[in-house]
Amino acid sequence: MFIETTVQASQGGAPALEARNICKNFGGIKALDDVSFQLNKGEILGIVGDNGAGKSTLIKSVTGAYRKSSGDVLLNGNSVEIENTRKARELGIETVYQASGLVEVMDAPSNLFLGREKIQSGWLGQAFGFINRRKMRSETVDLLKTVNIKVRNLSAPIRNLSGGQQQSVAVGRAAYWQGEIIILDEPANNIGVDQQRAVLALIERIRETHGVSFIMISHNMDHIFKVADRVIIMRGGRKVGDLRIEDTTREEVVGLITGASLA
Repeated sequence: MFIETTVQASQGGAPALEARNICKNFGGIKALDDVSFQLNKGEILGIVGDNGAGKSTLIKSVTGAYRKSSGDVLLNGNSVEIENTRKARELGIETVYQASGLVEVMDAPSNLFLGREKIQSGWLGQAFGFINRRKMRSETVDLLKTVNIKVRNLSAPIRNLSGGQQQSVAVGRAAYWQGEIIILDEPANNIGVDQQRAVLALIERIRETHGVSFIMISHNMDHIFKVADRVIIMRGGRKVGDLRIEDTTREEVVGLITGASLA
């Protein structure tokens, strides 16, 4: 069974991201089988499915973490070739995985600018690569204030922050680097209920204030129905459903995940 609703790009323009007929093989195993989807501008798109359904493989194939076996990716209607995750970032696609990618022994400013550190102006800074830590700290303060993240001690190692704060810093970092598309792989996994609410609120706030489009992989149906506009259901490496949240129910989505017959 496959269920799909008509999907139209927002404001009549091209989708922010479109994947066409994506396939991914690992040797003789077909992990993705002809998967197509689109993400509209300013949309939060949920992706759900059991373990091994192909959710993360799909995202990694689209963003260059895996080299797709076949298929096409378009950004704003233009065909692009994304060879690796660095190319994805250059094109405005930022991905936050379950392991947030933060370095626990480094502070928040160092994590925000990890790999993209601010260099001091002047010939000494340019010649010797001296890092402008004052500028990095100032911009970190501005970012955290904008997205309403409270960090008591910016000089403390990131491991001293709660799980929710760490994930919020990771999401905020993606927004800071002007990601037009932010992909979240289980953004509220392994953190407390209150912290989960804070992360979901942050996602909605960044969408409203920055116009960012989100893809959110999650096993938590409550989270999907709280923040997503639309949900894609994966099973066995194939897309088996593409539904607007307002037009579906948890029972229908779970039925598609499990392959159960629906009345």
